[in-house]
Amino acid sequence: MKSSTTFGVKIRELRIRAKLSQRDLAERVAKRLKDRRGFDFTYLSKIENERLEHYPSAPAILALAAELGGDSDELLALASKAPPDVGKMLQESQGARMFFRSAMSSNLSEDEWKRLLEQMKKKKTE
Repeated sequence: MKSSTTFGVKIRELRIRAKLSQRDLAERVAKRLKDRRGFDFTYLSKIENERLEHYPSAPAILALAAELGGDSDELLALASKAPPDVGKMLQESQGARMFFRSAMSSNLSEDEWKRLLEQMKKKKTE
């Protein structure tokens, strides 16, 4: 079943659960980023209210996840971004790209993806 939660809504939920103001969270995230410019409470407000054309960068999303105790993979997925390690593997490995494309073209259900994962885990321990 597909979630109707958006990236912005999820960030707001996590921020409120963490009892942080937008200003406090933005300052914490900015400290984690190499390029601190542009990540302030007004930008965070735009994220939460879905008023951006583009989602934040993967490093910014990872910083948000770290500050909020959120699942980084879930937040990256909600922002339609691949986790950096997955992107790197797909970039470096033709076999990984072929495998993923093949699995995608099979139109697997969520349960089938989970079964495939379990089969891979079982194969790895053999």
